[in-house]
Amino acid sequence: MPGKGVIRFNMFTGIVETTSRVMRTQNSSGVKSITIELPKSFNDLKKGSSIACDGICLTVTQLNTDSFNVEIMQETVQKTTAGNWNKGTILNLERALKLEDHLDGHLVLGHIDRTTTFLEKKTISATTYLRFSLDSRDRELVVKQGSVALNGVSLTVAELNSSSFTVALISYTLDTTNLRYLSPGANVNLEYDIIGKYIQNLYHSSDFKNKL
Repeated sequence: MPGKGVIRFNMFTGIVETTSRVMRTQNSSGVKSITIELPKSFNDLKKGSSIACDGICLTVTQLNTDSFNVEIMQETVQKTTAGNWNKGTILNLERALKLEDHLDGHLVLGHIDRTTTFLEKKTISATTYLRFSLDSRDRELVVKQGSVALNGVSLTVAELNSSSFTVALISYTLDTTNLRYLSPGANVNLEYDIIGKYIQNLYHSSDFKNKL
């Protein structure tokens, strides 16, 4: 059977496998249930599997021959773009990392830090650059040539200033993810590099400062 013996764990690489559309949504008792069209290549999914949907780590609660369901808690709805997902919304999908997988992007947990606003798109010498707003509270989490995940896509920071950052996309990434549909003003899910967050937390801890 496909997927038999495969061990996956709740981490991702930020290398989107495919996109798929939302078939329907339902809100009940503070939980948003999303039915997503099942990609043919996702033949090892099962109930309980973790899957990144636009960068959000979610759990498969139901599985059918042509679709799967995930449930989104109210906190996630409020903190991410999931509150705006409706029938027809195109989502980036990535299954959880297998133990033997190559880490082609960077370690992504699927825990969204905040949403960010898409500002502009420009093309220079066949390279597409997308610029996004940067919350002043997060400035120390972003470094030039460092990694960020936008809607679950692992990208490298090409330009950085006090209020925005820019990522560069190759044509493959643009063609195979939903970032190609962005219009100025759109919100996307943003996850900062986990290593940077741990370093920031350590640096600001009282124990660390007392040792300096």
